[in-house]
Amino acid sequence: MGEERFRLEGVLGTALRSVRSELRIAFVVGVVGFLLMFYALRLFIWPELEGQLLGTKAIVVAVTPFDVVLLQAKIGLFAGLLFAGSWILYRSREGFKVRGVSLPGRRKTHFLVGILAIALFAGGVVYAYFVFLPLLFGFLISNAIMAGFQPTYSIVDWTQFVFLLVLVLGLTAELPLIMGGLVYADIVSPDLFRDYWRHAVFAIVVISSMVNGSPDPFSMSLVAIPMTALYFVGLGTARVVRRASGNRDSPGRRSESAISTEINLSDLDAKGIRAAPPEAFANLTEHEALELADDALNEGDSEKAQAILDRFDERDESGGLAANEEQNGEKEEANENPNVSGTVERTASRMAAAFAEEETTEDDIGGYYYDLRFIVGSLRSKSFRIIGVFMAVVALVFTYLYQGGIGEIKRDFLIHLPAGTPTSEVNIVLLHPVEALAFEMKVSLLVGVVAVLPLVLYYAWPAIETRELARTNRNVFFVWAGVLALGLLGGSFVGYRFVAPSVMSYLVADALGANMIIAYRTAAFFWLVFATTVGVGLWIEIPVTMLLFHHSGVVRYRTMRTYWRQVVVGVLVASSLLPGGVLLMVSVGFAVMLAYWVGLVVLWVDSLGERLVRTTT
Repeated sequence: MGEERFRLEGVLGTALRSVRSELRIAFVVGVVGFLLMFYALRLFIWPELEGQLLGTKAIVVAVTPFDVVLLQAKIGLFAGLLFAGSWILYRSREGFKVRGVSLPGRRKTHFLVGILAIALFAGGVVYAYFVFLPLLFGFLISNAIMAGFQPTYSIVDWTQFVFLLVLVLGLTAELPLIMGGLVYADIVSPDLFRDYWRHAVFAIVVISSMVNGSPDPFSMSLVAIPMTALYFVGLGTARVVRRASGNRDSPGRRSESAISTEINLSDLDAKGIRAAPPEAFANLTEHEALELADDALNEGDSEKAQAILDRFDERDESGGLAANEEQNGEKEEANENPNVSGTVERTASRMAAAFAEEETTEDDIGGYYYDLRFIVGSLRSKSFRIIGVFMAVVALVFTYLYQGGIGEIKRDFLIHLPAGTPTSEVNIVLLHPVEALAFEMKVSLLVGVVAVLPLVLYYAWPAIETRELARTNRNVFFVWAGVLALGLLGGSFVGYRFVAPSVMSYLVADALGANMIIAYRTAAFFWLVFATTVGVGLWIEIPVTMLLFHHSGVVRYRTMRTYWRQVVVGVLVASSLLPGGVLLMVSVGFAVMLAYWVGLVVLWVDSLGERLVRTTT
C-alpha cells in the first residue's frame, strides 16, 4: 500500500511539475471552458432542449430564485474542470513517459482508439437526444396529462435528469471498446463474456431501471435493448481482439506458477474453490488449509470450508504437486511420529461431521440471532411462493395505478371534498419527470409487503413453535389474514371518506385564505392522501393484531404491557430510518405508539372479565 501511494504521488507530482510553468494557461483554459458552457446554456442549449424534448406540452420552472444561475454555474464548472484536466494531461505526457507511465501500443493505435471512443460516445449521445429522450418525455407527459397532472418540471430536476441520461447512454456506447480492451490487456477472456451473458443481460435490465428512474417497461426497453445489442457487439469485438493477439499469452496459457500466485483462495466462494486449478493448492500447507477452512467457518460459509478441505485432500491423494520446504519438514515430522500422520484427514472428517450434524449451539451464536436464523431458514423452501405472491400483488397494483388509476383516485378524491371547497383551485404538478411513476412503484411495493406478511407468518409458524416462541394452531392465520384485510379496508374507507377530505379541505382553505396559488407536488399530495386513508387502515391494524395475538396465545396482554418500553424504542428507531426527516419520524412514531397504547387499553378492557374471575376464585 505504501509503495502504491508513493507511486501515485510521484505520478501526480510529475504531472504538476511538467506543467508548472503552464498552470496559468491551464487555469485560463478552465475559465474559457466555464464561460463557453455557461453562455451556451443560456443562449442555445436550454432553448433547444426545451423545444426538442418538451414542445408546448410541458413547461420548465425555477422553484427558487437561484436555480438557474447555480445550475449554469455547476455545469459550467464541470466543463471548465474537464477542459483544464484534459490540457494538463496532454501537456504532461512527456513527463509520464520519463516516469515509465505510458499506454501500451503504438501512437497510431492510441489515435485510432481515441477516435473510436469519441465516435461511440457521440453515437450514444445522438441516440439519447434524438431517439430515447423525445420518446420518453412524450410518454411521460401524455401519462401525466391523462392522469390530470400539470407537467411543470423544475429546471434543476429536469436538466439533471436529461444530462444524466445523455451521459450514461454515451458511456454505455463505449461497452464494445471496453470489452475489447479488457481482452486485449489479458484481464478477462472472451469465454467469460460468453459464459455469463445471461448474468450480463440481467444486470443490464437492472441498470436500465435505475438509470431513468422509471420502472415502466417502455422506458426500460429503450435503454435495455440497445445495451444488450452493444454487449453482443462487444462479445464479437472481444473474439476478434483475441484472434488478433493470439501470439500473446492469454489467461488460459499463462504459466502454472503465475496462476498459483495470482489466485487468492480466501477471496473465492465454494464454487470458485472447487473450480480453481490444482496449481492453486500446490504450495498450500496443512496449517494454511485448516486456517482457511476455519476462516470460512467463522464467516458462516460451511460449504466453502468443506470445499477447501476436499481439494487439499485430493491433492494429497494424487501424490501432491510442487511442495515447499515447510511441507517437506512437516511430512518428515509426521513420519517420525505416527500419531501426527493423518491429522488433516481426521480434522477434515470432524469438521465435515460438524457441518452435517449442525452442532452449532445457541450459546455459540446468541439466542435471538439463532431464533431468527432458524425461522428465516425454514422459509427457504417456500420462498418461491412468497416471492410469487409478492410480485403478483405489486404487478397488479402498479398496473392499475400506471394505467390511469392514480388519475381516477385524484378525481374521485376531489369530488368527495366537503361542499364549498374550490376543487378547481387545486392544481397538482410534476416537478420531476418520473415523480408520479416513482410514487406508484413505492405504493405498489408497500401494498405487496402488507399482502404477503400473513403468508410469511403462516409458513414460518412451525419454526416459531419449534423454538417455543409461541404456541397455537397456525390455521389461526387464515382468520387473522381475514380480520386484517377487513380492518385495512374498513380503516382505509373511513380515512378516504372522512379523515382525508377534512384534512385536505382545511389545507386548501388555509392556502387560499393567504392568497396563494395551489400547486401541490404529485408525490406530496398523494402521500398525504395515502397517509390519511390507507394509513388509517394500517393504524387500526395495530390494536386488531394485538387483540388477535392475545386470544390466539401468540403474545399475551401481560407480555405486551411489560415490554411497552422496548416497543417504544423499536418504533422510534424504525421511524428514524424513514426518508422524510424529523417531522415524519415524530409523526409516524407518535401515531404507531398511540395505536399500541390504544391496543393495550382494548386488551385491558377485554381481559377485565378474566381478571375478575381469577380474583373471585
